[in-house]
Amino acid sequence: MGLRTVQIGEIIPMMTEEFEKGFEACIAKNKHRREPYFILFTADWFANGTQLRTVFRASDKQPLMMLSTMCWRIDNKSGECRELWVLPKDAPIQPVKTDGVIERIGIDGRKMPLIYG
Repeated sequence: MGLRTVQIGEIIPMMTEEFEKGFEACIAKNKHRREPYFILFTADWFANGTQLRTVFRASDKQPLMMLSTMCWRIDNKSGECRELWVLPKDAPIQPVKTDGVIERIGIDGRKMPLIYG
């Protein structure tokens, strides 16, 4: 049968509903924590493409930044819930005919300074 195609406008309401239920449940499950902790969220379709799978994981240590995740720092003592990041899913890119553009960018970029963020 293959993967089901998600229609425009369909994913946001589904993810919002799953997110709200899961986030509240994860906070309630970890309300006993006295030290700040982190919640990492990700969502994806099961292999059959018909059911959305969401995962909330609480951790004492800040997780690594990964594509298709959201992360918060939770402090139960102060009641603070701070969003740390929301990263998009990495969409596949179709091959593009460059006609030498990439080579030209490499040549032009040789004398450019390196900038570290």
